[in-house]
Amino acid sequence: MSFTGLRSVVLCLGLLTLPALAADKSVTPYLRPAETKPAPTLMQMLVAALKPKSVHAAEPAHKPRVRPAAAAAKKPKTPPATAATEPPPAQPTTAGATEPPAQSTTVGAAVTPPGPLSETELAAKGLELFNDTSLSGGNKASCATCHFSTGHTNNKTYVGLDVVADGDPNGRNTPTLWGVGERAVFGWAGQAATLEDSIRGIIVNRMKGAEPSQQTLAALVAYVRTLNYPANWQVKEDGTPRPDASAAVKRGYDLYIGDGGCGTCHQLPSFDKKSKDDIGTGGKFKVPTLHAVASTAPYFHDGRTASLRDAVKLMWDVYAKKMDSRLPTEDEVDDLTAYVGAL
Repeated sequence: MSFTGLRSVVLCLGLLTLPALAADKSVTPYLRPAETKPAPTLMQMLVAALKPKSVHAAEPAHKPRVRPAAAAAKKPKTPPATAATEPPPAQPTTAGATEPPAQSTTVGAAVTPPGPLSETELAAKGLELFNDTSLSGGNKASCATCHFSTGHTNNKTYVGLDVVADGDPNGRNTPTLWGVGERAVFGWAGQAATLEDSIRGIIVNRMKGAEPSQQTLAALVAYVRTLNYPANWQVKEDGTPRPDASAAVKRGYDLYIGDGGCGTCHQLPSFDKKSKDDIGTGGKFKVPTLHAVASTAPYFHDGRTASLRDAVKLMWDVYAKKMDSRLPTEDEVDDLTAYVGAL
């Protein structure tokens, strides 16, 4: 018999003796006290030894499963095309915090208002408004209707927006806007202390338009302030004749500041005055500038005089009566007209 076979026989004999051993009193001193849990029998020990153990038997039921590092770093799946417009999910930082989603790069005008316009940009906006008929009631006219886009004059007399005959006592002759930024008060009645007030009054009262915004007025003012007088080759900026001016212009200048008395009201170098005067034409009116006067016919607030020479002669007559001085000769009227026409 082999050694393995002998070992099996011995084991079987040992198992047969277990009942006798359990009943033998001689083993009682070696047993645990009754109040304690009895020790497992040899048979229980053998069965336990032969029973296969579960792989996870020793692991506690509540132990959390650890996610492998490679799985944690796995790239998330690309969202479907239908969710492309949704904001991207927050990405975890290295510290475990969550960063806010990125903001849109498109900034609306209400969030970031535009900065203030430069003078050039404001004047360009003013030029658009100057030609905008929506400033008037019923879209009937714009500023350029009477002043063209160059800010000069269309040489017509108006009551409101209606053209009337020159000399109509209710009419108002359209003045030039060239050099308007240099004037003291505005309007034939001198009713506007500022250029803003003058433009607003024309839009609301003359053009029957809605109340303009401050931005509209600022743009229009910026534009009309760019309207300067054309270059003058015979007269300097201070009003004195240039050396190469004609003899008639030089003589006319002497009469202007002398016997003609023109410089009393049309003061150099602006050739106007802040106050209003009554020259017998129907009330007190603002003294208009004489710059570029040769191209602003008809003359006076109601356009009663068609020619510049007639206007010069009328004004010398008014001054002579007021100051009890002499009347001019025809040659003096011609010389004075030559100087005034060169302004």
